[in-house]
Amino acid sequence: MDCFVAAHQVGAQGRVVGVDMTDPQRTKAERLASSAGFRHVSFLKGYIENVPAPDGGFDVVMSNGVINLSPEKGQVFREAARLLRPGGRLAISDIITEKPLTQAIVCDVTLWASCIGGAAQRQTFHHEIESAGLRILSVKENPEYNFLSESAQWATGEFGVKSVSILATKPS
Repeated sequence: MDCFVAAHQVGAQGRVVGVDMTDPQRTKAERLASSAGFRHVSFLKGYIENVPAPDGGFDVVMSNGVINLSPEKGQVFREAARLLRPGGRLAISDIITEKPLTQAIVCDVTLWASCIGGAAQRQTFHHEIESAGLRILSVKENPEYNFLSESAQWATGEFGVKSVSILATKPS
């Protein structure tokens, strides 16, 4: 969905490239792009830690709720920095925590499916972004984001789990 919103933003003269590791998801996205007439949208098979695209080839790297699913968040941010041209922007929305999660939470399949089990602590998340050579411009909490399951709501209260949107840039 985010690729199609981005396609409207960049217009027909721009280019949008989505990345997914699963063949069925890419096939579905390609079918939707074709049926909607988005000739400037394409999809690559890959992982967010290792995108098969050239260095400095993008103005913007976006992610919506995917980084918390990666056990290698630092590599995700290094990869985003590699993909961005100087002055390019990283725009993400993801789940973070205020307190470190317990091993029981990290190992809970239901909480991984709720995007909580893999969430990083705020300070660690910010440190990983900056260590990749990116500069954080803004951080906004998304208070309208609500977790549905009882265990997710408990973790939200107990560990300060929340949705945030972060804008960072690759220095020129």
